[in-house]
Amino acid sequence: MSSDSGGNFAIGLILGVAIGIGIGFMYAPQPGAATRALLKEKAIELSDKAEELADKVKEGAAAARSNLESRLSPIAE
Repeated sequence: MSSDSGGNFAIGLILGVAIGIGIGFMYAPQPGAATRALLKEKAIELSDKAEELADKVKEGAAAARSNLESRLSPIAE
């Protein structure tokens, strides 16, 4: 299993949660204005979480690259 498939899984999971939350809010027994405000708040929270996840993925990729370069440098010499 490659590290890319883990990132794809995380993205799929986030999108699935967002879609589920959106559908749940559509059927919630609240007035439209309250539902829209809640959706906006949740969208902002989800965006922040997605940014955090993207940062973690970038850090992991940088660490993997550094690890690979350190292992390959003796071979290249």
